[in-house]
Amino acid sequence: MELRLGEGARGLWDRSRVEQVAANLLSNAIKYGPGHPVVVEVRPDGESVSLSVSDQGIGVDPEDAARIFQRFERAVSVRHYGGLGLGLYIARQIAEAHGGKITVARRERRT
Repeated sequence: MELRLGEGARGLWDRSRVEQVAANLLSNAIKYGPGHPVVVEVRPDGESVSLSVSDQGIGVDPEDAARIFQRFERAVSVRHYGGLGLGLYIARQIAEAHGGKITVARRERRT
């Protein structure tokens, strides 16, 4: 895992809730990309702070991108990957309660 902390990334937030967001995002990155690197980056973003978690796992198809943030929704079969489908829903609720947003982007793997 690689951690990148940007200079000047400061703010006021509920520490335990932001930790929960980070834990949920890391959990997904590890679950869906075992054995692949995970990069966590915190950086100033104008008047706010941006937290990103990048992995090289299985990815999310564009048609599933909005749906995976809904309660009990999953992009893959529960038979192949455990979980209740609540982690990203909870992360989204917390981000929005802090005046933020949460998104997913699929990047093509470099060869």
